[in-house]
Amino acid sequence: MSDKCACKGSFLDRFVQPSILMLLMKDDLHGFSILKRLYSSDVMDYSSLDPTGLYRTLKKMEEAVLLRSKIDAGSETQLRRIYSITDEGKICLIFWIDTLQDYRKRIDSLASAVRESVRDFIEYCESEENS
Repeated sequence: MSDKCACKGSFLDRFVQPSILMLLMKDDLHGFSILKRLYSSDVMDYSSLDPTGLYRTLKKMEEAVLLRSKIDAGSETQLRRIYSITDEGKICLIFWIDTLQDYRKRIDSLASAVRESVRDFIEYCESEENS
């Protein structure tokens, strides 16, 4: 089974948006700085986050008016965008609180149902190991 299988937790892209908004509540940031902070996050594991996917997400969030960007005129080596959260983005982040709590309840319920559905198989595997 591939390490990139969703069953191993590598496809948690829904959580990128609130994480970006949370970072931008503290500071305006370049895209690469957002990526580095997500990679070093102790809130979620973003080690498998694709940089191209991040920039696509930033563009979609800007189109949805959750954030805005401006070109960094102070960068002499290359043009970089600085992202900042909008008032709409702050309101969205507030809604994420309830959404994440609802996800937690649904995930807990699903995990219990999955555990129950494979219980006999797990017991069978354990008995085979012990024989």
